[in-house]
Order: sequence, then C-alpha cells, then structure tokens
Amino acid sequence: MTHARRLVVLVATLATLPPVSGCESSAGPTYATAIQEGQTAAIEMLSQDRGSAIAVVLVDRDHEIWSEGFGLTNRETGAAATGSTLFSIASASKTLAAVAVMQLVDRGLVDLDAPFVQYVPEFRMLSPEYLDITVRMLLDHSSGIPGTDYRNVQGRVPRTDYLDQVMASLSQEWLKAQPGFTNVYCNDGFTLIEALVAAVTGTSYVDYVHDRIFAPLGMTQTRFALQPFADGTYAKAYAKGQPQRQDFLNAQASGGVWSTAEDLGRFARMFLGHKPEGSIQILSPEAIATMGKDGTAGRFHPVRSNAMAFGLGWDSVSQPGLAAVGQKGWIKGGDTELWHYGVAILVAPEAGLAVVAMGTAGLGSTGATAIAERVMLRALVDSGRISAFPTPLQKMLPGPAPVPEGLLTSMAGVYANEGALFQLQPGPQDSLLILRAFPDPENPGGSPAVWVPLSALPYRPDGTFSPDANPLESYRVVAAQGGQYLVRRAPAGYGHYLDESEFGDRIIPAGKPLSDAWAKRIGQSWLVVNDSPDSVYWPRGDPRLRVAEVIELPGRIAVLPSGGDFTILDPSTDDLVARILQPTGRDLNNLVVIPREGEEWMRHGSFLNRPIASVQQLPTAASTTIAIGPEGNAEWRAVQTGPSARTVQVGTARAWALYDQGFTLLASGQASGLASLPATNEGRGYLQVYGDPDSFVEVAVQ
Repeated sequence: MTHARRLVVLVATLATLPPVSGCESSAGPTYATAIQEGQTAAIEMLSQDRGSAIAVVLVDRDHEIWSEGFGLTNRETGAAATGSTLFSIASASKTLAAVAVMQLVDRGLVDLDAPFVQYVPEFRMLSPEYLDITVRMLLDHSSGIPGTDYRNVQGRVPRTDYLDQVMASLSQEWLKAQPGFTNVYCNDGFTLIEALVAAVTGTSYVDYVHDRIFAPLGMTQTRFALQPFADGTYAKAYAKGQPQRQDFLNAQASGGVWSTAEDLGRFARMFLGHKPEGSIQILSPEAIATMGKDGTAGRFHPVRSNAMAFGLGWDSVSQPGLAAVGQKGWIKGGDTELWHYGVAILVAPEAGLAVVAMGTAGLGSTGATAIAERVMLRALVDSGRISAFPTPLQKMLPGPAPVPEGLLTSMAGVYANEGALFQLQPGPQDSLLILRAFPDPENPGGSPAVWVPLSALPYRPDGTFSPDANPLESYRVVAAQGGQYLVRRAPAGYGHYLDESEFGDRIIPAGKPLSDAWAKRIGQSWLVVNDSPDSVYWPRGDPRLRVAEVIELPGRIAVLPSGGDFTILDPSTDDLVARILQPTGRDLNNLVVIPREGEEWMRHGSFLNRPIASVQQLPTAASTTIAIGPEGNAEWRAVQTGPSARTVQVGTARAWALYDQGFTLLASGQASGLASLPATNEGRGYLQVYGDPDSFVEVAVQ
C-alpha cells in the first residue's frame, strides 16, 4: 500500500471511530476524551509512518479502562494489532528486574545498600572501587560501570551465555566513575541483576520472574524470547518497508522481555496498589515507594533533567510531561536496536492512572511516550485532576540579544558525548557556531577530524543560543566541579514542555604530547575478529577500529570503533591503555593494547581486533585452506585487485563477508558463496570468514 493510499485509509478510520463524550457516570469518569485522544494519536503516528502496529492501554487501580490496537502486525497477512499483540518491550524489562530485586528486599534476602559482591562474590573489575558498588547503584544507574557490552547483546538467534560474557568482560575493565558519583544509563548494571537473583534464590532469573511476577499478576502472554516465536504470534518488525527476522535481546534483565499492552497494564496497576483476586500482594507499598524515589538527588549532574530523574528501574520519577501540569509521574521506555520496537509505561501514582503505549517499525519510545502523555493528560482532565488539556509550545522567535563579553570565548572548545564529537566556536555576528567531526574521506584509515558546520545560533535574552528555524531548541554551557558541559534544551513527548539534558563534556587537551608508543598507532587500523555472524550488527558497514588524532586535542587519541563515531580517550598514563575521559557519558569503553604473537591487538569493550597491516594475502588463481583457531574467531584475508574483476569463491563456512579497499561491503552470506571484487589498477579487498573452532574453510580466488 502506498503512503498516500495508507493516509486516506487512516483518515477514513479516524472519521469512523465510535463517538465519545466527556460526561461522567455516577461511578466516576468514563475517560471518553482520553480514549479519543489515544485513538487520534495512534492514527497520526501510523499516518506519519512512525509505526506499522501500535497498541495502547489505559488503566486505573482496579480496571482496564481501555485497550485498542492500530495498524497491522503482519502486512503480508493483514493481521490487525490489538491490545493483546506481543511486542518486544526492550529496556522496559528493567522495571521488571527492579521489582524482582525489591521482592527480595521485602523478604529480607537483599539489602539495597549492601555491596553487590556480597551476593555475587565472583564479580570482579580492575578498579578496586568495584567493591563499593551496591545493589541500589545497579538499579539507579550510578555504579560507574562503563555501559553496554554490545557484543552478542542482540542477535538473530537466542543465546544463554550473555551474562557470563558480561561478567568476563567487566573483569577486564575499569570503572569510568566512582560508584555513586553520578547517574549514567547503564545496561550492564541491570544484566548483573540476573546473577543477583540467581545467587540469592537458587533459581534462574527467567524462572524467578515468571513464577513471582508474570504468573501472580496474570501476565499470561508475557515471556522471555528463549526460542523463535511462531510467525503470526507477535508483531513483526519492518525496516524500510521490508519484514525483518525476529531479533533476540540476550540481556534478559536489561531488555529480554516480550509482552502485550494489556499485560503491561496489569503490571502497571500493581504500582497503583492493585492486587489480583486470589493472589498475594507481590510488592509492598514501601517497596513501590522506594522505587519511586529520585536516585539522582545528591549526585553530580551539571544540569537537572526531569527526563532522567532515575528511580529504581524507572527512567524518571519526575516525568516532565506530567510535571509540567503539576502531577507526579513515573515512566520507563524501551527501544530495541535499529528502532524496530518501542514502548512507554507511564504511571501517575497519585492520580491512580497508568498508560501503556507500544509499537513497531519506527514508533520508538519517543513516539510511544508522546502517545502515552496525550492519553494521560486527557485522563487527568476527565478525572478533574487538572483543569485543561495543555497545547504544544509555540515556536515564538525571541529577538537576538547582545552577547556578554567573553562568553563565546569561554564556551569555545571540543565537546564529546557517547555518539559524536562537536566543536564550539564564535560564529558570524556574535553567533555560536557548532561543528561536528567526521573522518576525513581522503584518508579514512585514521586521519584527523574534518569539522563540518552544523548551525550558527544567535544569542537570546534567556541566556541561551538557539536557531531561528527552531527557537524551542537551545544550547548553553555550564561549569560544574572544574568541568564545562554543553546543555541542550528542547521539547519532548507531546511537546507541551521543555526539558534540559547534558549534551556533551568539554575535552581538555592533555598538556603533553603522545608517547612514542601511542604516536606510532595513529593512522593504524584493526579488524574485529570476535563479532558474531548471528548479531544484528553483522555484517558491519565498516569493520575497522581506527586510532586517529584530533589536532585540537593534542595528547588525546580519537578511536573510531567498528560502525561507530569518534570516542576521545586519554592515553597519557599508560602505553597499553587509553582511558575514558567522560564520567557522565553513556556506553564508553577503554582501549587496551593486547600483545599477541609479536603483534599489537586491540580490545575495545569486549570486541577483539587484529592489526590490518599483518593480514595475509590470498594467492591469485589458486585455492587456499584457511584454518579457524580454537577460539572460533573470524579469519581475515586480503585479496589483491587488478585490471580485471576478481572472483572469490568461499567453500563451506559459518559465514563470510567481502569488502572493497575502502571497506564498503560487497557481499556476505552463510555457508558457501561466490562474490566479485571490482577491477582497480591497484589495491586490496578483504575477506572475513567465520567457521566452527578448529575447522577449515576452502577459499579460491580466480
């Protein structure tokens, strides 16, 4: 169905929705306008191609008020979404993990402020302060653990060894911040909850959550994806209009649950004090209240962000969409990688209401939150808790203001977040110029950054810099504890409020040059060997890890990991380790040099990378047997190009991928295959081959 045809159908659907009214019965509000608001919001999302299937549920303490699905769970069969459609809930699984821990607290088996190693003594990290990480710190993201082990976290097949991998990886890692210093979203911290629950109860995490949470709450459709689901039993994901295979999040406590809007509505009612008939109260009121306390209070944050006022298992216990109308709100969102699924659980504990919104194919937690906010705000009007439904903020353009003397100079510098590198400079007519770093296309192997201007922002009377085209988005720099931080303010959710968040840490040059050891690594590249061909990230667009320099940051190094962006690290204290510089940055990793058989290999996170310089070249017009080592890592071989195309034939292999000299993916496959390397006057292509440990793969170049 074309986009235009789909829009006509959706508008027609909106016109035929059942009539509603705002009247109330003697039993209380009907929430008719809230239901209509949700229907309108969901259909608008579908019309904007922000989802192919959406489900929404509104509940109070004792009732499911409304449940409805929109769109198609399977475009090929035309199956319609309902409130009982199964979706991945991704990171919303963390709230379930927090409930599991709080049950153990209720039973006197766990103390939130006891060290995690008291319960899981085999846990290790290289920083001795890991001993100070408490259970509470894992649940409110203040542990100081670097972030997410992305290797094997999301794949095309389920894995049962991901927790063991995370434990092993962290045993070779340092903390990026002292435990309890600040709160930074951390998936690995919740993955460790699996080990805690198993150690304390003697039951696997999956079994415990099923028996102690799913079953007593009547969440009969909710499950962990331990095996593929039958086609037609869940909402299929789509990317660019094409159906996708089912993905598996192997971090069970952090993101492994699949559920329905109706089941999550039952879960949300528990926070409102509901107890299913014939069931025990699974969590005490004291435990629920503890989960709803702001875990960021008293910890270092350059700026207050209501969207990240972490509770235990909640993204925010001061949800900004409800805070803007004077109401208390708790929220947890979730997204799978590649934005296939998104969910939001929004609870208004004092109002006694909760909304669940979820969907697939582009909705994301951002869209789910916007739907949930609209439904909740209308419900608050229907119940008389607020007097009027808010409207999105208008883009009123304030006039420019004179820039205080010295402000632009004090802000100038390089700022980094977990996904990008920015530079602030004085711009034309006293504006703030923001530039972003990209690898130099003329020398992509490890060159200095090329700075591309993004925007020039005029100064405004409120002390921020904002673009004329979108004055609601603004930037400023704040100083805190000897550092400088770029802060972004922008609308979110339904758009009736502004919220601030840290956008980047200023990186200060080292003050001394690189050591000879690190200077020799500048411009060099390494190839990842222990990625999995079952990963949703494989084959990667660019499998190299590169070490580069940023001229503006002498004494620092820039690492461009496989498929990633610039990460700035500090190599000044160790010739074998470059360390994280941003304690407030998410999902960052140290870079560790691993001497191996006379070569320098690199470990970044848990990814192991071999030097590209020593990759063996395959002979032309000949067959070669490639031996796969006992670790089962990928083997790399170079293929010399020539004036005519070269054909590469791969025998039986677990998987293979062929790249050109610039590491553009040419072809990939499972088992055997045939691929062509284009003709060039000179250069090399690269073949990646996976096989079982201690196996052999035959390759021929013609």
